[in-house]
Amino acid sequence: MKNIELIIFDLDGTLVNSQFDLADAVNYALKNMGRPLIEYEQVPDMVGSGVRKLLELALGDFTDIELGEARKLFDLYYSKNYTNKTACYSGVPETLRYFNKKKKAVYSNKIHAYTVEIISGLGLSQYFDIIMGARPELYLPKPSPEGVLYILNKLNIQPENAIMVGDSTHDIHAAQAAGLRTCAVSYGYRPLPVLEKAKPDFLIDRMEELKDWLG
Repeated sequence: MKNIELIIFDLDGTLVNSQFDLADAVNYALKNMGRPLIEYEQVPDMVGSGVRKLLELALGDFTDIELGEARKLFDLYYSKNYTNKTACYSGVPETLRYFNKKKKAVYSNKIHAYTVEIISGLGLSQYFDIIMGARPELYLPKPSPEGVLYILNKLNIQPENAIMVGDSTHDIHAAQAAGLRTCAVSYGYRPLPVLEKAKPDFLIDRMEELKDWLG
């Protein structure tokens, strides 16, 4: 692992715990549509594939018009409240500072603008060379490797010199398809057996443990 020049981090469930703000935004939409609300504990199983999928799961049965209405209400709330309850996981800023000599990127399936704003709002922008969210006009979302390859090209890094750190199978599969090493985090939104089945190169229980593997 000493040859790693670039670390790509997922956002939700890896760098930050955003389930409470996401749940509040979803419930704002559901409440205004007269739908049953969701619990905070339901959110980890519902995130990872973008806002559309999150709202589809929260709504259950819906028409295209209802999904569109939910999306407008979600965006209305979330655009003003995305860091009310969202915070870094323990050890994240310290670990990012530790790797100040390596290139670093954030790559999330969250809307690009929200990804950039959350990283900025939590004071983490200074640590990253690239901050990327979902940009369908440029690349397909994870588990497609397109976004990972886009980052490698932008930073002129070979796949064997990069690693992806994330909490979902989407992160692991996208990185594996692009030829990267992979690190899964157990403290995020996916159960340990699910992560192990995806066969990451290694797994950590705390962000600080990344130092032990990458030096």
